[in-house]
Amino acid sequence: MRRLRWLCVVLASCGSGAGGSGVGAARIAPEHLTVRALPGGSGVLELTGLSMGQAPQRAEVYAALKNVGATPACDAAFAIELFDRSEQSVAAGISGVLAPRFYRRTNGTQAIVGCVGPGAVGMAAIMDLPVDLRVEDVGFIVYHCPHFALEVEPVEGLSVHELQTVRRDAGTAFAGHLVNGFDVTVSRPAVSVFPVDPGGRPLGMAESRSDVDEVPTGESWQFETSAVEENASGFVAFPQGVLQAP
Repeated sequence: MRRLRWLCVVLASCGSGAGGSGVGAARIAPEHLTVRALPGGSGVLELTGLSMGQAPQRAEVYAALKNVGATPACDAAFAIELFDRSEQSVAAGISGVLAPRFYRRTNGTQAIVGCVGPGAVGMAAIMDLPVDLRVEDVGFIVYHCPHFALEVEPVEGLSVHELQTVRRDAGTAFAGHLVNGFDVTVSRPAVSVFPVDPGGRPLGMAESRSDVDEVPTGESWQFETSAVEENASGFVAFPQGVLQAP
């Protein structure tokens, strides 16, 4: 069985943003942060937006990454090292990149992978930074995005339908249906939703997941995510699950 953490359904238009710090036209918040790419460390993936915020338990980082190349970036990761204003390393983190669709390897294995295709945007969330790290103590971030260039072809898979916002006491949650378009049952369904600003910069992440439910082929799973406080102009949803053996 394999956890699939990559397919997204874009439910709001993400225009290009101006400004940024250290990485071309990327949109960065808070503004005091400088973000730098490790030379040669990201291949075809380029940062287009990053948010760092202080959650109740710890600081969190959310990033949008665009494939500016001609080939899919598969099984990608987003790794960061954080430095204070005196350029001392204070923390590091890594997360998988949630990508726009599923692909099948064409090397004979028929394995399903998640890839950020040319021109597409994936997202990542790093939510396990040290508890004593404060956003105001971070001066700059260095990132890189290791990934694989595989021989693949796009396939249908999981998708999110009827996604809508739901007002809760803690903020905005998201409700909808995850539909299984694979020809096998999917277990442990999950959905991650990123609220975004007009330039496509992720502002946070809401999640819903089940460790017990199964979704047969052609059927759906109803969900409601946790709530987020950010006021967003749109949102991007990523369905996930574990493919059962046929």
